Amino acid sequence: MIKFEDFSFGFPEKDLYEDLKVEIETGDHLVLIGSNGSGKSTLVNLLLHEERYTYEGLIRRPKELRTGYVSQFVESATEEGTVREFLAKPFTEILAENDRLCAKMAEGTDLDKVYEEYQKVCDEMDAMDAYNYESNIERALAASGLSELIERSVSSLSGGEYKLLFILRNMLLAPQLLIMDEPDVFLDFENLVALVKLINQYDGTLLTITHNRLLLANCFDKVWDIENKSIRQFPGTFAEYNTWMLQTKLQIFRHVRDFDEFIEKQQEIVKKVRLMAEMTTEPQYGRQLKARATYIARLKKMRGDDPFLEEHNHAFVLGYDSEEEALPVEVKDYTLSYDEKHPLLDQISFSIQPGEKLALVGPNGTGKSSLLRALYERLSKEYGSKVGYFRQIVESDETLQLSGGERNLAQIQKLCDEPHQLLLLDEPTSHLDIYAQIALEKAIREYAGTVLMVTHDLFAVTGACERVLLIEDAGIREMSGRAYRKSIYKNYFSSDIFEEERNRIEKEMRVTELLRAGKYDEAEKALEK
Repeated sequence: MIKFEDFSFGFPEKDLYEDLKVEIETGDHLVLIGSNGSGKSTLVNLLLHEERYTYEGLIRRPKELRTGYVSQFVESATEEGTVREFLAKPFTEILAENDRLCAKMAEGTDLDKVYEEYQKVCDEMDAMDAYNYESNIERALAASGLSELIERSVSSLSGGEYKLLFILRNMLLAPQLLIMDEPDVFLDFENLVALVKLINQYDGTLLTITHNRLLLANCFDKVWDIENKSIRQFPGTFAEYNTWMLQTKLQIFRHVRDFDEFIEKQQEIVKKVRLMAEMTTEPQYGRQLKARATYIARLKKMRGDDPFLEEHNHAFVLGYDSEEEALPVEVKDYTLSYDEKHPLLDQISFSIQPGEKLALVGPNGTGKSSLLRALYERLSKEYGSKVGYFRQIVESDETLQLSGGERNLAQIQKLCDEPHQLLLLDEPTSHLDIYAQIALEKAIREYAGTVLMVTHDLFAVTGACERVLLIEDAGIREMSGRAYRKSIYKNYFSSDIFEEERNRIEKEMRVTELLRAGKYDEAEKALEK
């Protein structure tokens, strides 16, 4: 479908890709991964707006490629009407356009132009199966577990529900290629599970950027990994790719080590031949010396450079003044309401002891971020700079030329540079690559201060927090992190995906560390575990 041939691109301050040779094939469910700032979103922009960029090499694609796009940041709902009407709108519009063109053809004027427009509309209607849109909508909602939303008003949807339905509408339009840039960002757990179902039931070609470990573990059949300005391409699941990648790097390192040992032996022989040449006038030793030196030069060229091991330099240490006490948090009879009859939070109360780490979880639109903001406003007046606050990024800032992950990393670094006794964190792992997420979870666990974290990231909850405050029915239910984790398994998964992912990451990081240290036999044993 789309081929990159000898493709290179970069900005004046940074090269992003060199001599890419990769292909998106029809039917791929492709995930694009890579560290923050490696150029994932830029590659998507190149696919969407190729005419805006100057690059080397070729991008081969069909001339009229119908492409759908879901951004990281989907604006809040502004439409009137029901979810059924929202999903149906593109179809009813194109059917109305078809009727209009039929009426114009009946008039018998300017027929060549009308026929051309009519054929284009017919082709588009066929591609999106426009005549069967009603049954297609109901089938898609049922398959993703969203049927109960169909008669809800769009204006009553939470941001996460709206984003999920926006994704569903783009899928129903059946583009030849659907591109999604971090579609999981800010989705609550229920909507994230529905997104997994949407992706897995989708028949079309899909290119998705994500760092979400739940999606990586359960979706996609092809991986593109941007690393060292190139793309490693693998047909298979993310877990299969991860194992293959480590095995391949081990084989390459072993190969390079064998080359080095052989070259070293040849160099010892050259030393002996040189000594013989210096002790005698016979020309044969001079000729041997030249031949062996040429051979060694050829071997070094064949050996090439050392295999690339990306440095994931994330070692966050959240700032804390050890001469000060950690701060407690007390919330009593807090109410949040935009509608007096249906409060989002109704006289909730809870307390956090100094040094505790708590996660505040719950569906989109239940007032979590509003509660956190209100807490920050109150506590910062009381304690000043002792309270740190991580703000949720809700829109892109193109003037900074930074990815969402890079901007979040900048916020985290500020929390590391300045001491605080209490941290209020609103979706701090969003947009971060996997290794940054893990490093942040570790930093939160080791932080001596108090933490209240709003998150939809279950790995962050299970990896960093001791207790969970679960918002439901306008109230709060407290539970231990272990109990919350078990409830998730019971309701959604047949295995302990959090433990499996933790083991996978630990193995990857251990093997990489051993490869970097040249301990290849130990690395192989760690891989086989």
